[in-house]
Amino acid sequence: MKLFTRLLILLLILAGLAYGYIWYKNKQMIDNIFTFIKMQTPASYDSTYVSFDGKSVTTDIEITIPGSTQKVTIQELRFGTDSLFQSFKLVRSIESGQYFGGVQDMGAEIKQLQFPLTSSMDSSSSYQAEPDLFTQISLAGCDNKDSLDVSDLNAMGYQQVTMDFSTDITYDKHINQANWNMYVNAGEYGSFNMDFLLDQINPNALVQNPKLKSIIMESATPELTKRLFKYCAELEGLELEQYYQRHIDYLRHVLYDNNLHFSEDFYTAYEEYIRQPRSIKLESYPADAINSMEVMNMSPQRMMSALSMRVFFNDQRVLQLFGNPPLPSELPELDQVIVVEDDNLTRVQGLTLQATDPASLGSYVGYEARFNYRGKDYVGTVNSVSSSTARIKTFISSGNYLEMPFRINEIQELRVRREVQSESVKREELENEE
Repeated sequence: MKLFTRLLILLLILAGLAYGYIWYKNKQMIDNIFTFIKMQTPASYDSTYVSFDGKSVTTDIEITIPGSTQKVTIQELRFGTDSLFQSFKLVRSIESGQYFGGVQDMGAEIKQLQFPLTSSMDSSSSYQAEPDLFTQISLAGCDNKDSLDVSDLNAMGYQQVTMDFSTDITYDKHINQANWNMYVNAGEYGSFNMDFLLDQINPNALVQNPKLKSIIMESATPELTKRLFKYCAELEGLELEQYYQRHIDYLRHVLYDNNLHFSEDFYTAYEEYIRQPRSIKLESYPADAINSMEVMNMSPQRMMSALSMRVFFNDQRVLQLFGNPPLPSELPELDQVIVVEDDNLTRVQGLTLQATDPASLGSYVGYEARFNYRGKDYVGTVNSVSSSTARIKTFISSGNYLEMPFRINEIQELRVRREVQSESVKREELENEE
């Protein structure tokens, strides 16, 4: 009995020493991270500790957004393994330079991450990158936009983001594979769940470049999609149903330009989705594992083919995803087109918004006009012009219009969606535009 008691006491002492060691290493790591952050911007946290289930927990984090007084806050940041013993092994393996393989399971969780959406967070045009394919698809036909800025989100009614995030990695050293799951719940912005099966892990590398064996991504909340389409319809001065068709027409051109030729089944399912969005799901099970960096450098067509992508709209799979490439003449007409063929150095444009002299409004009866009148912005259709007054059917709200008289000499910043005469340009200018 005495031997058992002494053994129990010894185990408790060892467990206490191990916990103290993990606690010290955790405090050292968190302080080092915040010291680095403070070199860039003010940052603080309330407390940090190691829970009895082996997780490092840091509470009430505040980080000031550089260049502003606004703060990003995190209620709780938690990461680690599923037990104190595994946490001890993880700390020791990291100290020895082995980042994978020391433990089987590890994960991280962020609770109540909040940050305000202010105009100061809009990216500078000098740092903007080429828009990715998913952005091009979402914004096809939306006022020539190629990115969704914070100012756009503000106009859509969003003032801040509140979200929870969790990720977990399970590593099997016997077959050198890892399952990696990520889940984001950002409320009305959407929830996303992603699963990756990774192959050929390098246990001694902090930055991994594994091979992808499968990917599953799912968005299950439609509120952002609904607000985005309503916002774009208002920017274009169209009713929602009219904008749906405009979006589909532009989408066909976007996909054609990216050499992606989907079937009519895809477009039918997508049109049904944008009218009643519930969920989007993408699944990928490539025949052979693909190097993750190779995927980043693939063209959209090559990526879709190599990943053997499956697409689901509102839980219904698009059975025939790809179709025959259409002829350029079969693509829908747009209200803004640039055509360059061979050595023909003529740029031809269709209807497009252009700055216009209010005195020439009489030439544009029946055309869409956008302007400022006595400090207020208007969008509408020119119904008639007589003497010094233009009568314009103005857009009030979805489905509601009102014909109003406007004194022409008080109309400012007038833009009319009208034709442009063909103009000769230098080939070098066209190549720079492309």
